[in-house]
Amino acid sequence: MRKLLLPLILAGVLLVVVFSFGQRARGQGPDRPDGQVLLKSETEGESVREIYSPAGENAPQSPDIGFIDSPTAACYQPDPNTDTCYINWYYMSVSASPNYIITMTATLNDYGPVARYSGFFQTSMYVPYNMHDRGFKVSCGSLGDGSHPDLGQAYAWTIRARDSAGLKAANYGTVYCPAFQP
Repeated sequence: MRKLLLPLILAGVLLVVVFSFGQRARGQGPDRPDGQVLLKSETEGESVREIYSPAGENAPQSPDIGFIDSPTAACYQPDPNTDTCYINWYYMSVSASPNYIITMTATLNDYGPVARYSGFFQTSMYVPYNMHDRGFKVSCGSLGDGSHPDLGQAYAWTIRARDSAGLKAANYGTVYCPAFQP
């Protein structure tokens, strides 16, 4: 009986050790820090490396600046008898979390910065088309000036935003104007 009892005890101890090791490797053992979740566990031989992160309300927030939304950039010519066009966007919008939006700037290639907006303790910025009156005044150009045979001048535009953590976002595009045909 004694010969049979010793291997059973050793097998039981081995089973408990293997079970505890398996539970610990998955971050479910008694040594897991309270209030944290296991992100990654690696095992090599008898060594185990575990990476934990706070969970729930204690989880760190990663700063994030959203993409700049600027749909429908348009160039229009209110008077076909003049070489005057206007570029405008339906709206421009950007957001950041948990940081604040500091600036948003609109630039046209030949004209440089045409608008700059500054934020004050706000996590988002929205600029509707009517804040630019008619838009930004540019030259329409002649037929083919912007490398499109049926249109006038082409203008590259850039909208950039920066938040309070120094994160940046940018949006780029090109808008074609109608040609001035006297």
